[in-house]
Amino acid sequence: MNSSDMTVLMNTMADEGIEQLLTLFADVELTVSLPPRTGLMMLTVQDSFGTDFHVGEVLVTEARVLFHGSEGFGMVAGEAPRRALARAAADAVLRCPEATVIQKSLLSLLRQEEGLQAARQAGQAALIAATKVNFDLMPGA
Repeated sequence: MNSSDMTVLMNTMADEGIEQLLTLFADVELTVSLPPRTGLMMLTVQDSFGTDFHVGEVLVTEARVLFHGSEGFGMVAGEAPRRALARAAADAVLRCPEATVIQKSLLSLLRQEEGLQAARQAGQAALIAATKVNFDLMPGA
């Protein structure tokens, strides 16, 4: 699982999933090098001509965590200190070069969450598809 996939997964994870993730780290030796703090970040997008456009500032929460010499960083949208800590801890654990039991447990939990989110998205897609109208089959058209 790459970092961008994990970022999307953890940003959309339910609060219960974040708490489950933090429980997973309860017995792990982690050092919080930067406690969660909020800040503002400029949101930049590109317009249809490829020119950068600054939409405005977005509130974010960031944190840094150390695990066996590996530093993890977590930044999430909004004021969410526990989510930022969970993201930073997961990043640090996955960056650690030595294989640990916590890495396997973390990957298992993330894959489980990935499956739950995929099922949720498939259910939403099915609901949306049910509203599709096929005008070619309408009588008298």
